[in-house]
Amino acid sequence: MSGVLNSGQYVAELHKARTGVLNAYNQTRSQKDSCRREVSTLVGRSETALSELAQAILPDLSSAAVERAVQMTGYTTLAATNPAGELELAQKQLLESIAQRGVDIRNRIAVLEEHPEFQNRLLLRAPNTGTLVREIAEISYFREPYVETLRRCDHPRLQRLLEVNYGLPSYSVPFWRLSYYADWKAGDEIVAKFGADSDFAKVRAEFLTARDAAATYDRKLSKLREELARGESIEREHQYLCDETQQIQEGRHPLQEQYHRMPEQFLKEARIRLERYLADVDLVAIGDRLAKYPDVEGMAKRYYGLKKQAEYLRKTSTELLTNSESGLAQTLSRLDRDISKYNRPKYQYQRFQADDLQKLQSREHRALDLLNRQRMAQAAIVGFAAYEMGRLDEDCLWWDVITDGKVKANYIDEVAQFKAMHPEYKYRRMKRKPGETEIVDDGDLELVEDAAYAIANAGLDSDLSSDIS
Repeated sequence: MSGVLNSGQYVAELHKARTGVLNAYNQTRSQKDSCRREVSTLVGRSETALSELAQAILPDLSSAAVERAVQMTGYTTLAATNPAGELELAQKQLLESIAQRGVDIRNRIAVLEEHPEFQNRLLLRAPNTGTLVREIAEISYFREPYVETLRRCDHPRLQRLLEVNYGLPSYSVPFWRLSYYADWKAGDEIVAKFGADSDFAKVRAEFLTARDAAATYDRKLSKLREELARGESIEREHQYLCDETQQIQEGRHPLQEQYHRMPEQFLKEARIRLERYLADVDLVAIGDRLAKYPDVEGMAKRYYGLKKQAEYLRKTSTELLTNSESGLAQTLSRLDRDISKYNRPKYQYQRFQADDLQKLQSREHRALDLLNRQRMAQAAIVGFAAYEMGRLDEDCLWWDVITDGKVKANYIDEVAQFKAMHPEYKYRRMKRKPGETEIVDDGDLELVEDAAYAIANAGLDSDLSSDIS
């Protein structure tokens, strides 16, 4: 684009530029979300691979298996903790606890069987015929009429009537007080429940007699029920202990089940410690050890490769997307400001060079270029599964293995340092025929620029003055 634009044309072009930059910004954010999901998936797969690797290294807790695991990994603490010895000691202590529990149960059963409440359990507590059961039933029967009287006398003002001696000659509340009529009304309501021939004096006497009788019966019932509950508690404990004895005899006791689970639990705990060690150690440092065990080495490569995939994918997102997103956001902000500014009447006669708009187009194109390069790198990283192609040694650059040598990434410290330490390095791509390789020169690769260089030269911020023009 060349020539001179008036303010209206220039603002229209700024709107077009803003649409393009906003599109690049939205795509970048969307790609970041996609990258985050893929990283989460890779991390989950790497954790599973680590667990499987630990299982392969330590299949059991035998001395031979522990010694083999130490030879593979250099994790001498595993042998020092002696998980097999710990298991044996713990099982021995648990067996002693089970035996002691059996003795305690037998002793407690003997004590319970000496209780009169247990020895006379049928005489005292047999349904319908036990003496305690019959006494409780009889007392409850005789108590019921008195309780019925108490229920019929139930009234919110009853206690007040008793306190002021309502219905007796000694009742002294004068008729001009409201409480007199309230007492009268409450008394009539209570008496009505006993029939027309009653008066409150008779009801009062019946109530007091019923209250005292019910209280006497309640005390007796409380004592009998406590005795009944005590005997039932002894019977329940006796039955529980007998059931527990049966469990021990049949090998179903919780302690016995714990004993049988112990080998699995101790093995699991030992593997967890081994996983933590493997997660912290650089597998390249023990690669020569693992190479002696091809089956385990393959699983170690898979775990290491998945870990590298997640690490590389995070780095591409940070360097190629996050930095670009920040620059695009600043550009959008300044575009909005300039659109608002040059829409003002005082700029209607100002003229602008159309060439200045090329900077905006360049920013959009370079941001999209970075986005596409990250997508290409992500596709290569996520699609990788040939973990056997890698090596656990210092001369192997896993970035090239994972991307098949098709993507440069000098913005990743590991890659840059490896290239600096190996100036003669050429990636050797495996061919279809076993044993054959193809040397890939950096000049033949799809170039992804150093992120810092790419962004600095993308014009996202460095050439953006206070005015886009």
